[in-house]
Amino acid sequence: MRTRLMLTAALPALALMACSSGEEAATDDTMMDEAEATMEDAADAAGDAMDDAGDTAGDMMDDAGDAAEAAMDDAGDMASDMADEVEMAMDDMDTDGMEQCYGIALAGENDCAAGPGTSCEGTSTIDYQGDAWTYVPEGTCESIETPFGNGSLTPVDRP
Repeated sequence: MRTRLMLTAALPALALMACSSGEEAATDDTMMDEAEATMEDAADAAGDAMDDAGDTAGDMMDDAGDAAEAAMDDAGDMASDMADEVEMAMDDMDTDGMEQCYGIALAGENDCAAGPGTSCEGTSTIDYQGDAWTYVPEGTCESIETPFGNGSLTPVDRP
């Protein structure tokens, strides 16, 4: 691209040189100097244009990266907000007439208290985990049967 621009810029000066018959050598030297200056100017302009294009492309890539980072931040914020709302909804859940029943929840379906290494709701790791509870209607817990025995109002030892 750069060579094409230099040749295109030099062609008029070279054509004048070819058409000048019988002129003095000084005129030819002047024309050569002008052609060389024109070629250098064209090369400089081409280099500047390429630098500008590279800068523009770099700026566009930076902008795209910034936009992607902002989108990821927004998605993380939204997920955090949703988790907070779910937690608040669980806190606001009407538990009147309900009791905590241990050892009856299936893995990942407990309401809370799932023992060491777990955080709360949905963190039980095995079915009928003895230290994980779920809400049941009051008065029904101890009548709920599991393969390991009935539900309990307190944590129980289970495999």
